[in-house]
Amino acid sequence: MTDGPGVTMKCRIGLRRGLALAVSGALLLGACSVAGDGADPQRADPRSTAPAPTRSTASPDTSDPAVKTTEIVAVGDIVCDPTSPVFDDPNLCRHEEVARLTNRLVNDGAEWFLPLGDIQYEDGTFSAFNAVYDKWFGKFRPITEPIAGNHEWHTEGAEGYFDYFGERAGTAAKPWRSFSPVEGWRVFLLDSNCEFVGGCGPDSAQGKWLARQLKGSPEECSIAAWHHPLHTSGGYNGDEATIERAQPLWDLSDAGGVDVVLNGHDHIYERFAPIDGMTQFVVGSGGKELYSITALAPRSQVQFDDRMGVLRLTLSSDGGYDYAFIDSRTLRVVDAGSAACRNDPTGS
Repeated sequence: MTDGPGVTMKCRIGLRRGLALAVSGALLLGACSVAGDGADPQRADPRSTAPAPTRSTASPDTSDPAVKTTEIVAVGDIVCDPTSPVFDDPNLCRHEEVARLTNRLVNDGAEWFLPLGDIQYEDGTFSAFNAVYDKWFGKFRPITEPIAGNHEWHTEGAEGYFDYFGERAGTAAKPWRSFSPVEGWRVFLLDSNCEFVGGCGPDSAQGKWLARQLKGSPEECSIAAWHHPLHTSGGYNGDEATIERAQPLWDLSDAGGVDVVLNGHDHIYERFAPIDGMTQFVVGSGGKELYSITALAPRSQVQFDDRMGVLRLTLSSDGGYDYAFIDSRTLRVVDAGSAACRNDPTGS
């Protein structure tokens, strides 16, 4: 994958840190439109109910060299099945443009890639992973921390998924794991396909592990990522099977003081105001055909069902983060803002 020729341009983001980002070629990471008066023409979409992002008044001055940052790119529901009759339809299978955007962000400094499940359609076979996903996203494997979606488990034991990602995915018996991307932050990678992993509730192996890890983690800020969203305005709004999978992981995350929840499954982008102290992002916009917004969920602030793209999170060791959803076709930020870690564990 190449980004093509072009000069390097710098735009200054008017958010938490005012970081200057070097952006290659024609990539307009919304920084130019977010800064200043905060207006972004893409935000005129009626599905967006939140105001344009503004500078956070709570943001500390990060001229302090002791403050460390890292960038994560997250997206789910990505690569079409190579045997699909619509595989070559650029409106229905757009994983190539999402891969190109991911490549630009990695070239510009993103250090982690989180595929949020349903990574390779239709059944997550090893041959499909090698034929398509690897062609477009394989170069990111050294920085990839994946989670499995329901389509990965269409293959017995999610064998294709675990064979392709190896130890980075954990094992079929224990896919849950965590890592610290930067000082002060921990990311918990969970599997919401509860029926295949021994459950998701507090008495399951996964649930007990998560509760212990959250209680013992020295990091003050945390992210939990799993495939099925508890809250969504898309086609899975109110879906009982989705709720049954997501609710126990949500409850455990809330009890342990998680700050950010990342999900896929519904093929939309959505950001919620904090619920139970956690900010949820649904990022099912990785390339597979989009779904429609069906009913606006409570606390939903921004919803897009007409654009692919990725979520970029910039995590800071001082206890805050920036978020930006970047449209993979227009190459512009269409939702952005800043927040601080503030969800205390239950009883603290």
